[in-house]
Amino acid sequence: MDYLRLLEATAPDLIVVVSLFTILGIDYGLLRNKDALERNRTAANLSTLGLALAFAVTVWQLRGRMDLNLGDGQLVLNSLTLSFKALLFVLAAVVVQFSAGNPVNRHLGEYYAMLLLCTLGMGFLITTENILMAFVALELISLSLYALTAFRKSSLVAAEAAIKYFTFGGLSSAFLLFGLSYLYGATSSLHIDALATAEATPLLLLALLFIFVGLGFKVAVVPFHLWAPDVYQCAPTPVAGWVATGSKIASAFLLIRILHPVAANPDLHQATLSAFSAIAVVSMLIGNLGALRQTNLKRLLAYSGIANMGYLLVGAIALSTAGMASSLFYVVVYSLANLGAFGVVAVLTDHLGREARIDDFKGCWKRSPSLACAFLVFFLSLAGIPPLAGFVGKYY
Repeated sequence: MDYLRLLEATAPDLIVVVSLFTILGIDYGLLRNKDALERNRTAANLSTLGLALAFAVTVWQLRGRMDLNLGDGQLVLNSLTLSFKALLFVLAAVVVQFSAGNPVNRHLGEYYAMLLLCTLGMGFLITTENILMAFVALELISLSLYALTAFRKSSLVAAEAAIKYFTFGGLSSAFLLFGLSYLYGATSSLHIDALATAEATPLLLLALLFIFVGLGFKVAVVPFHLWAPDVYQCAPTPVAGWVATGSKIASAFLLIRILHPVAANPDLHQATLSAFSAIAVVSMLIGNLGALRQTNLKRLLAYSGIANMGYLLVGAIALSTAGMASSLFYVVVYSLANLGAFGVVAVLTDHLGREARIDDFKGCWKRSPSLACAFLVFFLSLAGIPPLAGFVGKYY
């Protein structure tokens, strides 16, 4: 192992780690006796600065056409993985700024530290082709999000949603770990690409079933979606936005990464196609029908997310390079529109001092036309109305 190359490859991640500990140290030290609003803004600005530096280093790696594969796929850096990693840093900075004006509670250093820790896990999940590293990165993301969901300590519904999220997440992690261990038993390799040449034994099919069940929970497709509406509604709005965007991008990227070698294996092709076709159809159906009867904006966005993951699977189950590229494009477009919608909801929630309902938007175009126009654009994109990017994603 060339440690200098390893240091160069992990420089953005190390910046995030240093930022994380710096925020904790300053919040517990220099800002200990300051008021909550000042502490919150300082922690948010430090987080944004760390993410901006990590983004700049990632762009430098991208411009230098870095192409590395370290540790048998444990860390894979190329134009695709670096581009998605840079996108995650940008989205994380937006989430941090959404949090800057409204402290969740007095534990501000821990809040931003866990946001950065979650971002770190997402970056590792995107840049690995090793199944063990993927599991560790997923757990880093999940454990951070469980705590962030319950971060509003005075809210009983937030605690209930976090327990539900933790229960479903723990179950999905068990399925995923069993699946990954069976995958190693069937292929004798920890590399995802071993699926391309593996014989379709009953053990391998069982491994894929367990893996897809575990990842189904992470991306919230039917029938593994039951945690999503409660978590979106009860978590702090910036956290709900991060669950709906960063977590979805990283998990969908891993799902598509696993499907890529499956597409090259004719023995696995047909079984995978049938199962994912059914999940895609049911997710679109239940997601859209469930959204029709919602009155809370964040629950509406949760069901929209379930339906949109169904649309994403349509591209993935084409099991072709073009289909998977369209799915990656779709998850980016969906995440940008979704985060924008959550940003508008966060502004409205802060103004009202309570959770926003759909009826609260009555007359918004008179009181705040720019906010209403932004929300209209984000929702039309999520709905796939031309000429917006959401339509282009669905068309592809």
